[in-house]
Amino acid sequence: MSPLHRAGDLPLAEDTGRDDAYPLLRDERACVVTALRLGWWMADAYHHGQHAEPSPAVATHPPAKLSNLTEMSTPRRMRMYLDGVDVALAQIAALTRHTGQLPDTSAARARLPELDRLPDLDQPGALDLESLLLALDDLNVEVLRWAMATNLRIGLAYRLGRSLADTVRPGDATQLLRRFNGRQIQLSRWLDELASVLPPYSAAVVRRSLSAWAVVVERAGRGDPTEPDAAELSRELRNQGDLWRGVLTGGLHPRDLLDEEDYAVVARNLIIRDRRLVAQAARGIFWPVLVPLLVVLFAVVGVSAAAAAGSPTTRAAVALLGLGAGLAAIWRSVSGPALAVAAEVNRPLLDSELTARMALRLDRPLAIARRSVGTAPRTRRQRRPESPEGRSKYVAPLSPADLP
Repeated sequence: MSPLHRAGDLPLAEDTGRDDAYPLLRDERACVVTALRLGWWMADAYHHGQHAEPSPAVATHPPAKLSNLTEMSTPRRMRMYLDGVDVALAQIAALTRHTGQLPDTSAARARLPELDRLPDLDQPGALDLESLLLALDDLNVEVLRWAMATNLRIGLAYRLGRSLADTVRPGDATQLLRRFNGRQIQLSRWLDELASVLPPYSAAVVRRSLSAWAVVVERAGRGDPTEPDAAELSRELRNQGDLWRGVLTGGLHPRDLLDEEDYAVVARNLIIRDRRLVAQAARGIFWPVLVPLLVVLFAVVGVSAAAAAGSPTTRAAVALLGLGAGLAAIWRSVSGPALAVAAEVNRPLLDSELTARMALRLDRPLAIARRSVGTAPRTRRQRRPESPEGRSKYVAPLSPADLP
């Protein structure tokens, strides 16, 4: 049993039923999301260390504005990454009620103190990238070992975040093909295993998006002239990765990407599929179930009408009453199970249709890349003229008086 379910002050999951309303599962989701962010964070830190300048440059004059993340010197940025690792590990330990020793970032920090001195100290130091990268890799192994030992899903989430971050790195055609040469299969497996503790719809939507990217990258690698080249795909892949991370960590709900036309398409497709299911179900039960019942019903009604005393009108009335009662009984016996089955089937059908539309909207960077060569899939949303404000066609445009 994982540490999530060893707490003595809370009832066990088996005693209360496992669902999303149970506090321990919410804790597990928080653990998984934090671990996924931590894996992405560690991959970014290592990538930045690989491409850092050999020696840090510290400005001798105040900058024109406050420094941003990308404007930080390498040591300061690496300290920020290590601070983030410490915070994430502390959050996971608190959620899992872990009381043992956590992975330590001090070995990596030991490479940094002398590297960010101000110029007036006259000790610029030299950035030993090799030792820094080795320390980061040792820290990565320690975090992975600790996460897998603490909870298998936390370890898988850490690996998923790290692998996704490495997948969306900018690179040339060879690197792009290598990243999608089977890696998306393992990523999809991890998404399947974590689907129940990731935010709703996120695993299925990202899995579909990964599959779409893998197909396009494979075609581009074969030199398909209808697909974007590797350089264009690589430029948009990082934007796609940010969307994947936002969806998987709960920062972006995939349903927020849908508009009224998407819901109209989902409803239309669901009605069409329901109609087909009803037709198939009717054909399936007509001969083995309905025909025998109708034969028996007509036989009973015929015998009852023949045996009834009175005028022909009376006998016809008896036949009609018997036929109506029999048909009502058959409808009650068939409609109850049919409606119950329809209710069970429609929920996954609706989820499937929503997932397909959300994945299509999530692939905006891929659509942009394909549009550059005129191969973007043409949907109703793309065919209709877009207003400058990106408004829906169901919303009136702004009048001149409304403009600022």
